[in-house]
Amino acid sequence: MKYKDTKKISLIAIWLFLAFFGQSQRSNSRIPEPTFDFAKAEMELALLFDTLARGDNHHIRYNANERFLNLLKNILTENGAFDYPFAQLQVEKLMPPDKKFRLFNWMVRRDQGIEYFAVMMVYHERTKNYQIIQLIDESDIIFDLPNALLDKDNWYGAYYRQVIQTEHNGRKFYTLLGQNDNDRTLNRRLVEILTFKPNGDLVFGAEIFVGLRGRKERFRRHVFEFKRGSSMILRYDFQTYSEPIGTPRPGQKQREKLIKSNMIVFDRLVPQSSDLASQREAYIAAGGVYDAYVWLNGRWTLKTDILARNPEPQRRRGR
Repeated sequence: MKYKDTKKISLIAIWLFLAFFGQSQRSNSRIPEPTFDFAKAEMELALLFDTLARGDNHHIRYNANERFLNLLKNILTENGAFDYPFAQLQVEKLMPPDKKFRLFNWMVRRDQGIEYFAVMMVYHERTKNYQIIQLIDESDIIFDLPNALLDKDNWYGAYYRQVIQTEHNGRKFYTLLGQNDNDRTLNRRLVEILTFKPNGDLVFGAEIFVGLRGRKERFRRHVFEFKRGSSMILRYDFQTYSEPIGTPRPGQKQREKLIKSNMIVFDRLVPQSSDLASQREAYIAAGGVYDAYVWLNGRWTLKTDILARNPEPQRRRGR
């Protein structure tokens, strides 16, 4: 090979090396894309929440809540918001096992009563993104509560404590256990049913309750009403109920089998006296008597006199 050709090849090799080295240096020195500071945003939310929860008057609380609500919705649009724990934020945070949605839930004291707020991140199958949806509390104008079919703009406000995911024939149901104490004479506890239409719209309420002797109930949510200031248990727990076996012969005791299962456990409510049976504000927990809903064949099926024990240790739930 001639000297000139060798020199030319060497120059080309040097040029390629310098070009590659320069490109590498430019790549390494490239300014990283900014990431959202969730910790800082969460601190700002926490300060606003403290004001909306403890403010001295209605106007201070509602002004703080308006700012909190708008900031929260903005933060939830950021990448990574769905998985960020928001551990310092004292609102209820619920997520079903399939991560279809994440719900942020809180309440604000009014001069006369309570207003409930909720913001949801809902995964949309078609767009493969999360939608930010605010639920609008219209509980003051919803009168047929057990039977009403509701949506995001017409929501019976509540503070939810648990979410239960079930499925039947390919259709998913999300059962929310919550409370609404915005009444001067009684408290309410709710077994609310949430489903989604094919287009992603939310629907609250479904006729999937079965009563005694297999009778299909006509209500779309179970509403417990009882004396204000008293308490009742309503929780999803692993407990035991009994089922009869066969038909006993005359003089024989009914044989039973014990079944352990996850179920919605609740106190049986009774009137304080028989002459107050028509007044729900006079009902209290019977004490030591529990009924439950068990998920059977796509419905919440009532089981009475369950053998409730101390709650099983809480399984880890998405927040």
